[in-house]
Amino acid sequence: MAVDDEMGQVLWTRHFLAAQGQHVQTTTIYKDNKSTTILLSENGKTSSAKKTHHINIHYFFVADRIKKREVKVVYCPTTNMLADFFTKLLQGSTFKKM
Repeated sequence: MAVDDEMGQVLWTRHFLAAQGQHVQTTTIYKDNKSTTILLSENGKTSSAKKTHHINIHYFFVADRIKKREVKVVYCPTTNMLADFFTKLLQGSTFKKM
């Protein structure tokens, strides 16, 4: 799932908590790749690569939310992704670790 897909869920939850009187400083989104998603969310601009030529406006929305310090995107290696425990078949040491 891309950062822009998760952003709606994150913002809804933040607004819900605010309506309940709970202030949330910054929400951290952990991603297991250093691809265009994280790079664009960090600097908010496209690179000169042809892969980012078709950039979607969602990335700029994400970059704006990061500038406002509502969210931050942090790299997390695939081997440390806790969500994988629920979504992927784990074997051996990875299974024991989780």
